[in-house]
Amino acid sequence: MVTGNPPTPSHTRKPNFRRPTGHSARRVVLYLVLIGLSFLFALPFLWQAAASFKTSAQILEPGLNLIPDSFRLDNYLGALDAVPFSSWFYNSLIIAVLGTLGATLSSAFCAYGFAVLRARGSSFCFALALVTIFLPFEALLIPEYILFSRLGWLNTPLPLIIPWCFGGGAFNIFLMRQFYKGLPRDLIDAARVDGASEFRIFWRIMLPLTVPALTVVAVFHFIFLWNDFLRPLVYLTDVTATTLPVGLSTFLSRFSRQWAILMAGGFMALVPIVVLFAVAQRYIVKGINLTGVRR
Repeated sequence: MVTGNPPTPSHTRKPNFRRPTGHSARRVVLYLVLIGLSFLFALPFLWQAAASFKTSAQILEPGLNLIPDSFRLDNYLGALDAVPFSSWFYNSLIIAVLGTLGATLSSAFCAYGFAVLRARGSSFCFALALVTIFLPFEALLIPEYILFSRLGWLNTPLPLIIPWCFGGGAFNIFLMRQFYKGLPRDLIDAARVDGASEFRIFWRIMLPLTVPALTVVAVFHFIFLWNDFLRPLVYLTDVTATTLPVGLSTFLSRFSRQWAILMAGGFMALVPIVVLFAVAQRYIVKGINLTGVRR
């Protein structure tokens, strides 16, 4: 004889509501804090975007109003028509793109030599290259100006592009070298056994594997060239040949009271950086993680 309670049908069972655990509550609090910090860091950008559509009188009104009464395009048209803004934007874009391309490829090439090739004195040369990080640009300003003046490069983009094609900077070389150190040497040894040259190994095997690190170098260097102020100020004295940061400084002196036009010009200068980060953010995070973890 079987004793006990009969089994309860599945449709009559009470639903099992799980209470939120402490871990879930902490996660919710963490997300709320991160959202608040993100809004705090994005607040200046949002304010400038809203101010670019307002009048100068509305910008000076007290209070924080992130929604303009009407989206006025007159400020953007005034910024484009009043000064050679399009020329400044084009000059900055050409210098940033070509300089980034040269710095990225040349730093990857130099880092491959320091990380993979075995040569006497390579460690000393790498340490010597790192020492140049602590050398201020102002110490080289006068010699470089004399050199570029004798070459006839003043008021041209060449002084801001060509030097980056020879090494790409010590920091970029260091970043790429750390990434190369983490790649398996079996790939290089196998390619050498198959008869591949060192340049072919670098170009066809190693370079495609370093796309995350190359993206980090390219994005950081693009931002550096896009925001560079001192070099264009010294080498580009013609108002139509200068870059956007230098042009905006003269823009400020010309329109010291027309804040709406200033906000529109500054916001247009931020657009390429924001678009670049939005497109490459996945590769940036991956490249920083891999470069910092691998040895």
